[in-house]
Amino acid sequence: MTMLFQPLDLDGHERSELYHAARLSMLQCRVLTRFDRVEEAADKVQAAAELFAEAARPVGSTQTLGM
Repeated sequence: MTMLFQPLDLDGHERSELYHAARLSMLQCRVLTRFDRVEEAADKVQAAAELFAEAARPVGSTQTLGM
């Protein structure tokens, strides 16, 4: 019987390393995507806080918040 693909090694160690490297790469991409989402949400919260502070400031007040 002819093998189409040779095994990487007998105990699967190298195959395991390749699998774990691919898995870590995929997880890294997911984490970076999540960080981008968190950063975008933080920007929206900051913009909303600035609008709220502006709306809550008494009319004619020149006091500024240290943002």
